[in-house]
Amino acid sequence: MKRTPKFDKAWSESIAMLPAELQQPLTDAIREYQKTGAGPAGLHPIAQCVFNLLKPVIDRRAKAASYQRRRREAAAGVYRAPSVVEAGRLVKQDRKYIRHLAKRCSLTHGQLKSEVDRVSSLLACNGIDRIPLFLYKEYLEQYIAGNTAPMESGPPSAQGPLAV
Repeated sequence: MKRTPKFDKAWSESIAMLPAELQQPLTDAIREYQKTGAGPAGLHPIAQCVFNLLKPVIDRRAKAASYQRRRREAAAGVYRAPSVVEAGRLVKQDRKYIRHLAKRCSLTHGQLKSEVDRVSSLLACNGIDRIPLFLYKEYLEQYIAGNTAPMESGPPSAQGPLAV
């Protein structure tokens, strides 16, 4: 159930009103239920009644903690594509790629970086806010080659709507 059991002050105050022989077994039953999820066996009927009143609160907290753990674990494992501006910045910083592209297209580094900015603004104007880096580079190369038609329909490797 819950990894770190919580015992409310109000619960302690309520349990303190019970007879002394019921207090410790009830407290132990609550803590055991929070740790393992196993219901108490052999509790006095009054202690069982108090436990049954607290059980929905314990279950709700355990369920919320479980969902929160699941969300954190899922968020840690999900890759999120960089924004268009971030992708452009990463391409500008990739010196080896910029050098290769500059030789292939006979452009200076400054001209290439200007083209990167233009592609970023074109993608942003077309409503694309996040894009994988390899796809950004493909758009950039098509734009530099003068082939801007695939900008609306997508690159040859994607063929269809962009799934980011």
